[in-house]
Amino acid sequence: MKIRLILISGLILLTGIGLYSQNQRRSQPTAEQRVQNWLRQMDTDKDGAISKEEAKGLMLQNFGTVDEDKDGRADNSELKELAGRLGGNANRSANQNQNQNRQEGLPSDLAVWKQAPSGVQLELNIPYREGHERWKLDLAMPKKASDKPRPAIVFIHGGGWRNGDKRRGAFLGPALEYAGKGYVTISVNYRLGGPKLHCIEDVKCAVRWLRAHADKYNIDPDRIGAYGNSAGAHLVTMLGISYTEKKLEGDGPWQDYSSRVQAVVASATPTTPRLTVDADYPEKLIQPMNYITADSPPFLLFHEISDKTVAVSNSDDFVKAMKQAGAKDINYHRWEDGSGHEV
Repeated sequence: MKIRLILISGLILLTGIGLYSQNQRRSQPTAEQRVQNWLRQMDTDKDGAISKEEAKGLMLQNFGTVDEDKDGRADNSELKELAGRLGGNANRSANQNQNQNRQEGLPSDLAVWKQAPSGVQLELNIPYREGHERWKLDLAMPKKASDKPRPAIVFIHGGGWRNGDKRRGAFLGPALEYAGKGYVTISVNYRLGGPKLHCIEDVKCAVRWLRAHADKYNIDPDRIGAYGNSAGAHLVTMLGISYTEKKLEGDGPWQDYSSRVQAVVASATPTTPRLTVDADYPEKLIQPMNYITADSPPFLLFHEISDKTVAVSNSDDFVKAMKQAGAKDINYHRWEDGSGHEV
């Protein structure tokens, strides 16, 4: 009887011959159980490893990544590392996230792995602090070791501070692409629908987390840049210039580390956003226009003149003020191609 292998959130299940009951399919195994499942399914010579000739399905397709020492076999330690990368002990929250991703048309963990360039390793849904389902990020980095610390890029999605996700194509795609070019990249989720202050606090916490784990991921903490569009552009701009305002750091962990980034790329940037919900803080606290100094990091800005969501005057006024303040590396592309907010 034919057995087909399906990888679901990192778990290979045997289906078609009733080996697993319905209840067993719903449960999530430990990392060790996953390894034993793989060995049971593919280790035909029972030597405790899976050779390329024995590998099947997605294990075969991704064998070059799994076989780290390139000896032609995925041994127990390499399989354990794979199981850990794919989620270790998956919990109910992770399942709910995957279901939500499917409902919203977002790529699953498996789809992200399949989209990743060759030579890129992933760690998905890492919590940068505990307590909220949105406090998670996806990390991508080159698999090949580097003698020197790598630069990092933080990708912040847009969506009007109310919608959006770290796996939207305009953010996930570049994050994976630049990991293939030698960067460590993270794509970050943050709380939605509440005060914009919370969004700022969350992305600052994510950057602090990144610096706190610089040694683990071989990151140069002095070479971290950020990219965002629309609401994400507002947030990365704040990462670049609001580092002196302690009220924006929030109550998250890693407070001994800086949330500042050393370079910013932003498109369709709201530089004077308004308060949309009742808040007990002044509006100017969340507006990039109030943090301009000569010490601003390099900025690369894009805006299209027909943008009806965020008026081009936001970027015009910001760039003018930055240059008047003496900021030394401000590049502004003011487009007239009709792309509007989708610049």
